[in-house]
Amino acid sequence: MSEQLIELQKTQIEILKVIDGICAAHGLRYSLYAGTLLGAVRHGGFIPWDDDLDICMPREDYDRLLALWDRVAPQGYLLQNKENSPRFTQSFTKIRKDHTTFLQDEREIGAYHTGIFVDIFPVDRIPNGKLRRMLFYWHGMQYQLYTREFVPPKAGRLTRLVSAVLLKMTPAERRPAKRQRLLKKLTAYNGDRSLHTVTIETVECMWRHHEPDMLDHYVELPFGDTTFPCLAGWDQHLRVLYDDYRKLPPEEERVWKHHPICIDFEKNYEERT
Repeated sequence: MSEQLIELQKTQIEILKVIDGICAAHGLRYSLYAGTLLGAVRHGGFIPWDDDLDICMPREDYDRLLALWDRVAPQGYLLQNKENSPRFTQSFTKIRKDHTTFLQDEREIGAYHTGIFVDIFPVDRIPNGKLRRMLFYWHGMQYQLYTREFVPPKAGRLTRLVSAVLLKMTPAERRPAKRQRLLKKLTAYNGDRSLHTVTIETVECMWRHHEPDMLDHYVELPFGDTTFPCLAGWDQHLRVLYDDYRKLPPEEERVWKHHPICIDFEKNYEERT
């Protein structure tokens, strides 16, 4: 493991501890999520080659965190999402450390803050019934499109065509209101605790359903030199995401997944020039 990756992971843990403190002080539920949860279970910390840190929260707790962040967050950390950074292209939230850089693409320069981050994913509930689920997926795909505001380059031909038409039909100034209407539809089922849970950060994730009680129970699992909350049903969650999650990937796949072009632990990108 490189010294740079070790330092990156230490900084991400630092950010997580800030989030953890706020959640504990205000009774907000969260869990290590996806590859970070896999790392806790399989490695007792980061997957050795992992270059990011993910957590998830029930939508209601996620919304509360967004609402109170500016009032309670310590100086030097900032919350970033589409609502406060219009050129941001993700449907979830990042907590970034100021005076650091994790630049993934030159197109990010000047568009929004590019500091080292922790990702926070809200968890929602998906309705039963074929028709309702198809509508849910349709609304979710539109929500992603109006968040990213570009035609997905790796999608199929039909998806690219429909995406281009929808973007053409909805001018940029109308997209924020459109996104809010879609989000209202996507979160309309969250009051029914009998429904399966799902995250909507990507189209692929919307197809991966988790048990209705996934958000109800938590355990503390070791992660490096401390412990953090994790879903008590972590085995089922990881099987849905990774199937045989105990099996290591081929050695050639044990690499950074974000491919940053610039990392700095002391300066924002703009401070470097």
